[in-house]
Order: sequence, then structure tokens, then C-alpha cells
Amino acid sequence: MQVGTEEDRYTSKIAITMWGSRYDPKIPIFGSKVLGVNFGTLDMHGVERPITWTELKTTAEVGATTITLMDMQDGAVLDWRKGEEIVIASTSYEAREAEQRTIISITDVDTTPVITLDQPLAFKHYAGR
Repeated sequence: MQVGTEEDRYTSKIAITMWGSRYDPKIPIFGSKVLGVNFGTLDMHGVERPITWTELKTTAEVGATTITLMDMQDGAVLDWRKGEEIVIASTSYEAREAEQRTIISITDVDTTPVITLDQPLAFKHYAGR
């Protein structure tokens, strides 16, 4: 399977959806959902993103509709856009407290980004170190 090349990157959207539940049979080491290739090559080249993850600067409480991210450093600029989906990782011992949200807006992109989310958070996301 090939999606784009290093010279000609894929710039449209692609969605690979894996269906199932946590009770589905698991492949040893990989789990119940995996995109794998046996005796072949999986080659994917999309738009390069300089920042794919960051940390919260302030704790996001239950019901929050905005999150404040760590300061951008070393000339880094957040290239995330309105309409893109992000995941706010769980900060507890319960992995199911990770939350997927759509970005409504971003302010202060070059310094301390504040992201407005499409719906309130259901869980607290701790920003401490």
C-alpha cells in the first residue's frame, strides 16, 4: 500500500477506520486493531507537520471548552487548523479518559496557543510535571 511519496506528498485527507470492540480477539503483541503488512510495504507520506503533540500549560477542568498549550519555543509555530481533530490524552490511570475533539479556533498560535474545542471536556486533564 502506498499513499504519496517523499517527493510528492499526499495532501488530501485519508481516513482509515478500524471497527471492533475491546472484547474482539487479539493478535499477540499487536492487540485487536492493527494496520499491518505481511511480506509487503506500507509507505505513507503526508504533509509534514513540525509539531504533532505538545503538553498542556494549565490543567483543563471537567467542562472546559478551551485548553492552553505549552509555550512554543525555538521558533516553532503550531500549524494546527480550525476543523482538525485532536486527542487530549488521559492524565489519570484510566486510558479511556482520552478525549477526541475538533478545533473551533486557535489564538496566540506563535506563543502560548489557546485552543477552543467543539464540546466541553468530560474529564480533568492535569498539566503538572
